[in-house]
Amino acid sequence: MGHASAKEKDVVLHACAWGRTATVFGPENVGSQFVRVKITEYAPGGSHTLHRHDTEEEVIYVLEGRGVSRTKAGDQPMEPGTFVFIPAGTDHTTINLEPDKPLKGIIIKAPPGKSD
Repeated sequence: MGHASAKEKDVVLHACAWGRTATVFGPENVGSQFVRVKITEYAPGGSHTLHRHDTEEEVIYVLEGRGVSRTKAGDQPMEPGTFVFIPAGTDHTTINLEPDKPLKGIIIKAPPGKSD
C-alpha cells in the first residue's frame, strides 16, 4: 500500500478495556513496517493495566483531558499539548485523572508491534 491520509472525524474507535481506540495507520491497514499511529480515549477516571512493550517505543501526544503516565521512575503529568516518551521494555500505565471526561491522545509506536 502507498501514501495515505485520514481525518479524525472518519476514524471509527472501538471499545477496549480502558476506553476506546483505533489504529489510524499500521501494518493491517496501510502496510506500515516501522510505525503504528493510534487515537485513544481513556475512559473518565480510567486507566489501562500496567504493561510493557518489549520491542516498541511509544509516544503519547495528549489532545484533550488530564492524566498521568506512570512508570517506576514516577508520574509524568499529561494535559493537552503534552508529549510523553516511553522506552521499549518499560512497565507503564496511563491514568485519566478526569472523573467525567475522556483523556484523548495520539499514540505512536515504533516498530508497530501487535495491535491492542
